[in-house]
Amino acid sequence: MKTVRFLPFLIALTVLASCGEKSTAEEKVTIPKNSNALEDKMAAIENNPSWKQFNSLAYNNNAGSKEEVIAYLNDKEEAVKLEERFTEVETGTYGIRFFYFSGGKKFASREVIFDNSLKKPAFVERLTFYDKKEQALYMRERSAEFEQDLENQSFAVKPPIEISVDRAMQVINQEGPFVTTFQGFAQGGGLTYVLVGENTPDGFASSLAIQYESEDIKKLRMNELGMIGTPLHVEHQTMMNDQGLKFQALLSLRINS
Repeated sequence: MKTVRFLPFLIALTVLASCGEKSTAEEKVTIPKNSNALEDKMAAIENNPSWKQFNSLAYNNNAGSKEEVIAYLNDKEEAVKLEERFTEVETGTYGIRFFYFSGGKKFASREVIFDNSLKKPAFVERLTFYDKKEQALYMRERSAEFEQDLENQSFAVKPPIEISVDRAMQVINQEGPFVTTFQGFAQGGGLTYVLVGENTPDGFASSLAIQYESEDIKKLRMNELGMIGTPLHVEHQTMMNDQGLKFQALLSLRINS
């Protein structure tokens, strides 16, 4: 069992560990009897405008790859949907992945991506549905040369591909490549930012606009170079400035001892 920790609150989300995306070797695909119920459940989540929304930190690296996740929460602060937005400059693949949950378990995923791993790269939409053990049951897929043409294509039933939620969880939890260690300060647009991210030259990082000088921020300033790589706990809020541009406001920062 894994626990997804959304700041500033906790949300339990049970998932099975996976090793990325994997497809079955079966040629024939059997559509389960409950397929309509699964698709209706996904549609109900999509069409409900009342979910609370929580934005992860927005990350990027020196190569230009980007990662961020939006969580949609019910009144119990439980995740019903995760929306992972990503750009992988290294592979040339980019797009959006959605994960849908019921009772803390993934029952569906949807991705709309430019898949550069295909023999003939194309825009692909995949809907995958899972059983109670989060094993892929079946998948519907359509593709097109241009993204705007996807809606005009018909879905075909294919052997299922399991879409892993692990990376989205790492982004939300600030773990793995998305850990928040101190990476210095930066100036821009009249604001001072604290930079956080993985302590590697080409790791993912994120910037947060400082709202006030806390004691821990003062400690970081006193020895900026010496504190590089120090683990931090940060909380933030995604906001819009006067020009309509999105930025991340730092709500709190704590040095982890």
